[in-house]
Amino acid sequence: MTPPMKQLSLIELPSSPTHNGIHNGGQRHVESGNRVEKETAPYFHLHGDIPLDLEHDALISLTRPAPPRIHSLGFQPAISFPEFPRWFLRKYATPTFSILEPFAGSGTTIIESLRHEIPVYWLDYHPLSRLICRVKTSEFSGYEVCQEAAKILRQAAAQSATQTEIPTTIYFANKDFWFQKPVQEGLEILRGLITRTGPDIQPILWLAFAASVRKTSDMNDGMILAAKRSHIQEIPKRSRTDVFKTFREYVDKAVEAMEEWGRMVNGVRNLARELPLQDARTLDGCSEVDAIVTSPPYINAIDYVWASKFELHWLGLVTSDQERLQLYEREIGTERLSKGETHQLGQTGMYHLDGLIREIYTGEKYKASKGQNVLRARVVYQYFVDMKQHFASSFKILKPSGYYCFTIGDSSRICGVDIPVAKLLTEFACETGFDKVFQFHLLLKNRKLNIPRNVDWAGVIKHDTTVVLRKPV
Repeated sequence: MTPPMKQLSLIELPSSPTHNGIHNGGQRHVESGNRVEKETAPYFHLHGDIPLDLEHDALISLTRPAPPRIHSLGFQPAISFPEFPRWFLRKYATPTFSILEPFAGSGTTIIESLRHEIPVYWLDYHPLSRLICRVKTSEFSGYEVCQEAAKILRQAAAQSATQTEIPTTIYFANKDFWFQKPVQEGLEILRGLITRTGPDIQPILWLAFAASVRKTSDMNDGMILAAKRSHIQEIPKRSRTDVFKTFREYVDKAVEAMEEWGRMVNGVRNLARELPLQDARTLDGCSEVDAIVTSPPYINAIDYVWASKFELHWLGLVTSDQERLQLYEREIGTERLSKGETHQLGQTGMYHLDGLIREIYTGEKYKASKGQNVLRARVVYQYFVDMKQHFASSFKILKPSGYYCFTIGDSSRICGVDIPVAKLLTEFACETGFDKVFQFHLLLKNRKLNIPRNVDWAGVIKHDTTVVLRKPV
């Protein structure tokens, strides 16, 4: 095992809520009938890792050092904090532990499990997430990757100099709107050359290519979903050469991140195993594990398929718009519903939640644009039904006394209705058979996702809540 990471103790705080700015008032959501009200509660300012002697239901604010670069390798909206799985592993893991991560995303839990030399099994429905996690759990020679990239760039420059017309191989809706003609040509040249490289090196090159696709599109920098905001900045004109330079930059960044990561976990990346599953609602066939550590999708907050639309098409991870849309079938709380489903008022059997769904459906708090209230009501219903199925499947593959630990935005506002997501998920899990062991709340300092939204009816997520559940013996 790796040496244990330094354990921090809770800061000694007086009862005064204003002492040196360390102990301030926070807000926690509490249930009152069908309303979610707020109460003032103290939160602790902490530095570094989350302490193991944290009090139950504590509300904390965390100053975090820069994480290893491996965490930011690959695009993933709403990346979970590495301090969350690290805290769980330090507090609950034993030398014989095994972990399952059913919503792998960009691999945060995988990375922290490997740092603790703990076997971790993972899956994700999203092709780009699977590529990201495969790269992070593989070994590459930085020298060989750079040599291959240099060769690709030499060939790309030569091809660009001699070919006026570049054959088109990638098609998807509105491609010409989002990608300038020279950018499309540069990307076509690069992807054709990458497909000719060795299979061992291709994944990391594809990841650098994916970053280049996003960077050279006409989407504004920093946006999660495809959108243009003319008042932010003017989109510059780009050439084929600009595409090649961008690819070179992202190859260098990927190699630097992977080499740093390799020094941290030399020889243990084989402890991570991808499962042949792509739907977290059904974990049949998965071996028993000691713990599930994950960050489920945010409800109604991010369209993960739309967010990675460009990468999915340009990398050939989907071959058509229809195939991309089919990914929604495996998404928790999908918005791609038939008209018949959309107009049905869903009933989960949980009185409090069903009342909130009804408020969204009727527009009692906020009348959204045509059809949005009934759609959002159905999305909320579908999300919790899907998560209930996921909890039931997870319960089956956990060993007796096994843990399920999740972190998620504590509350989401949908059509003006506050949904206490963490609390409701905990209740569904306990109905499945889990016992609640512990929870705490982390203040999110960057509270807004950089996506177009009406905050009057959508709101922002202010806290992540971490909940530890346990399967009885």
